[in-house]
Amino acid sequence: MLIHQKIREKVTALLTGNIPLINHIYPCRPLFIDIDQEKAVIAVFLSDIEAQEISLCSHQWNAALNIAIYLKTAEGEAELDRIAEQVKQCLQQAVKTEAIFDVVNEISLTEYLYEQDQTNRTWFVANIRYQINYED
Repeated sequence: MLIHQKIREKVTALLTGNIPLINHIYPCRPLFIDIDQEKAVIAVFLSDIEAQEISLCSHQWNAALNIAIYLKTAEGEAELDRIAEQVKQCLQQAVKTEAIFDVVNEISLTEYLYEQDQTNRTWFVANIRYQINYED
């Protein structure tokens, strides 16, 4: 569904160039991160997507917008927190200027999680989760 792609691409565009230390922002879950080449990356993806029919061809959607920060372990949670704060500020600015409302109707911060690499490689993940509401 193209609305989901538009949301991921919009958030990626809002973050690109505004988060120091981040050279690459994926508009999806990355299938492979070369942690030796990339110190830190961000992935923007949706989960827990639910639809309610408004009319035959229109739906009201609710989803979790996930912004995951992947960072080498040596950097630790303090650096994840600094990057996450920059992400939060970018989205707050997008709300204030209404720059995000061409793809979503509502957005609210709901969760912040830490994860460690499940394959025991060398990185940590912080996932900033927003609840979003939008229509197609």
